[in-house]
Formats: sequence, structure tokens, C-alpha cells
Amino acid sequence: MKKKLISLAMLVTVFAMQVVGVSAASKTATMAVVGNSKGYYEVDAMDQEELDTVAAADKTTADLIKDINAGTKTLDDIAKAESSIASDLAGESLVTAFMDVTPINGGVQLADGRYQVTLSVPALAKGMTDVKVLHFSTKRNVWEVITPSNVDLNNKELTFEVQDLSPIAIIAKVDASQAVTNTTGTSPKTGVDSTNTVPFAGAAVVLLGAAAVVAFRKKNA
Repeated sequence: MKKKLISLAMLVTVFAMQVVGVSAASKTATMAVVGNSKGYYEVDAMDQEELDTVAAADKTTADLIKDINAGTKTLDDIAKAESSIASDLAGESLVTAFMDVTPINGGVQLADGRYQVTLSVPALAKGMTDVKVLHFSTKRNVWEVITPSNVDLNNKELTFEVQDLSPIAIIAKVDASQAVTNTTGTSPKTGVDSTNTVPFAGAAVVLLGAAAVVAFRKKNA
């Protein structure tokens, strides 16, 4: 019995480490600057500082982005709030959470002044079509849906051009029969952040640990 309890405790520990690993990956691997853009841009999670910048332009939008990243709201809520892009969002699903992209030393600008950015997006997968960049411009206070100049599903990269930079998320039409389970972004099938499963996994760890303690006490009673 004692050996079984020790084995259970080890299993709980391993499971907890896996949960922490998934959580860490989901925070860091959503998008990254690659190719010619590397060193000219940086991508950051939407923490309170970034959200405050959005709130300075539009508090309602800041709250909406925060809720979408938390998994409590979806693209439908953006479509309802911003009718001008509703048709562009029809049939689309979130592939990533919103993240903030900012230029370094002026970024990489085209002749017309637009920024050109190439990103690695691990959540991109075959079966996705009509991949686009959903952008909220804090400078112009507008939502826009940008068609990338290049999408490489094999290498999970895309390149797009934008007038100014602020929060973006990657969206796409997803073939349900080829929906991808990915721990580094949002579920393309549901549009809900896959990191939302972490609290439930953590709860499972606590319950397993409690069960082990109870069993051990009964054995020694």
C-alpha cells in the first residue's frame, strides 16, 4: 500500500510539472518575430501596461481584448461591437490570443511608410484558409482586418503590412475535420484560449494530492 501511495505521489508531481510546462509554453510561443523582421520588432503579451495603452484610445476595446484573451468572449463579440468589420470576421476563428507588436529602431518600413512584419505563428496548421491579421490601431482608434502578403502554413509563418502597430491576433477559417489541438495559442475550432484548461488541470492535481493524503491517513489509522 505504501508503495502505491508513493507511486501516486510521483504521478501527481509529474502531472503538475506537465501542467506548468503547458502554461509556460502558452505564454511564450503564441507568436515570434522571424526572418528579416527579427531585431526590428518585438511581440509582447497583453499585460496591464499594454491594455492601458489601448484603454487610452478606447476603454471598451481594451476590456474586449482582455476578455477575449481570458476566453470569456469571442470574435462574435468584436463583430457585434464593430459592424464595419463584421463581414470580414464571418466564418473566421481565433488562431492566437491578442499580442502587442512594436517596432524597434523604426522597424522595417516600405516605400509608402507601412511596416512589414514577418511572424512565426506555431498555431498555424494545414486545413486553415483565409488567414488574416486582426488589428486594433491605437493611433487611429479603428479595427481592421489585414490580408497577409504571404502565408506559409508548412513553416507556420506569415508576413503582413500595416500602417501602424498595436495589438494583433491571427484569425482564419478552419476546416473542422482538421481542427488542431495546440497548447500554444487559442483553439481554432472554438476561439477559446487553450490556456483556460490549465486551472482545471491544476484543480485535478490538488484533488489527486488530497486523495493520496486521505488514503495514507486511513492506512495508518
